[in-house]
This record gives sequence, C-alpha cells and structure tokens, in this order.
Amino acid sequence: MTDNQLIALGSFACAFGALERKAEDIPGFERLWREQSSDTEFSAMGSRTFRGFSGPVEDHVIETVRATLRDGSVRPADVDRIVFATSDARLASLRPDFAGEVLAALGLVHCVPVVLSFQQCCSSLAALGHARHLLAEEGVRNVVLVSLDFTPDDADRVRSFALFSDAVASCLLTRDEGVVRLLSTAVGVDHAGLRGQDSFVSRQQVAQSSLTTALGGRGLAPSEVTKVFPANLYRPVALFNAAIAGIGQDQLHFTGPLERYGHCGNSDWMINLADYHDRTGIRPDETYLAVSSAPGFFACALLAGV
Repeated sequence: MTDNQLIALGSFACAFGALERKAEDIPGFERLWREQSSDTEFSAMGSRTFRGFSGPVEDHVIETVRATLRDGSVRPADVDRIVFATSDARLASLRPDFAGEVLAALGLVHCVPVVLSFQQCCSSLAALGHARHLLAEEGVRNVVLVSLDFTPDDADRVRSFALFSDAVASCLLTRDEGVVRLLSTAVGVDHAGLRGQDSFVSRQQVAQSSLTTALGGRGLAPSEVTKVFPANLYRPVALFNAAIAGIGQDQLHFTGPLERYGHCGNSDWMINLADYHDRTGIRPDETYLAVSSAPGFFACALLAGV
C-alpha cells in the first residue's frame, strides 16, 4: 500500500468492566502472584484494582462499536468489514454465534466479520495490519477494529507480570480524515518465547527487528517518535521492555490508564492512545507508536497525527 493511499484511524471507544475490585479480593491472590511473578513486589504494579464485566461480553462489544459508528457518523449499513481481535484463551470462550449476534444487534447487514488471534496480547496490532489490507480492496470503505479480552475465572487474571481486567475497545479505519494516519505495522515472533525459553537477548531481538520493519522505511528510530502507547504490564517490566527496544521512559503513556483500569490485554494500546488524545491531543504530523509484547511475540504500529 502506497503513501498516497491514506488510511486513518479514529472514533476510538472503550468499555470497561463495571465491577471494580482489589487484587486481594481474588482468593489466594498472594500465592498466585508468587507463582506467576516470583521475586517481585505487587506493590510496584502500578495498579491495585481490576475491572470485571457484569454481563455478556457481546453487550459490551455492541455498546463500544455503536459508540464508534456514532462518533464517525457512519451508518451501520455502510460498514464493510469488522475485525475482532482477542487473546488465545478468550477465543475459545466466544460463543459459536458471537459474530452473528453482534452483527444483527448493530444492523451491520453488509459487513463481513473476521477474527484474528493466536498472538496473545499482540493480536489486535496484527489485526490492525490485516484491517489495513482490507481497506485496499475495491469497494471497501469502512472497517471497524474491535479488541476484546475478558476473564471469566478471577484466578486466571493473575498472570506473569500482569493483572488482567475486562475491556473492549474499537476504532474506525477509513480513507477519510481521522485522529491518526496508519503508516505501517509489524509483528515479530520469538520462537524461544513460544517454548517458554525466551531470554533478554531473544526478547530484545524480536522487539528491535519489528521496530526496524515498522520504522525503517521512514528513517526513524524508536527514540524519535513523540509518544508510545504500550501494554499496561507490571510497571517495572513495561519500563524494561521499552528500554531494551530503545524507547525512553518519558515517551511512554500508560501509567494513568494502568492505575485506573489495569491490564486490558489487546485493548491497552487503544485505551492509552485515546486517553492521551483526550488529555493532551494528537498533533498533526507528529509520529506515534503503538506497541505490545507477549511471550513469543512483539507487535507495533507507526502512526502519524492528522
């Protein structure tokens, strides 16, 4: 896809679990944290609470997509594609008629649904790249991207350097003006990480390789972008992941959303971008990065203010 084919993202919307609870409310939390993140103090997490949905995830997806379409002034009948992204474990939790229910409730009568997974919390950035290619198809004008992660069993919320919350985020991809322009995406795989044998070196290599793919064509280094929207992981780990990728601490925007919402899986980068835009404002022609990492993967997207 060439530069003159403008692909813009906008109309970001987020829905968070209405049930806010403390980490200590999870039975056996201290034991679970030690098992998943040994030799770390949860007090450094950056968040003390998590959010849980009180109803079916479909309701929150419908609410979020409806808000995106309303903000983008797009009629449901004019949506051509909808791309869902979720973590591997959550893919198996979706009902067989999930897509049909969502499309029917929203009136997406001409929309083809797609789901993308198997890259853990990097799946939504992989889906962003796929959505970009869908817009290159003749006759496709509006693509909705939806990220959703939810955890039915509270014990499963405690993972390595993360406390998972329930959230849905969505945005609209069009050839018209938006909040940001999508310049490039990249997803890299760390095979050692897929086997649970990743190291500092393997994590750094996959991060640097992916960033080179996304930024290299622009002659940019990670340290030169205005802001970076990362995954809302255990704060010391998030800072470490940024450092090994050549990203400075002052470039990151995540601590506020992390404190308020916890780690929302695939939705983190959209939540952080929308939060930054609301509080500071995306500036025209400045560049931004969305990044995410998971065992075995690193994903990123280069964006420019419109």
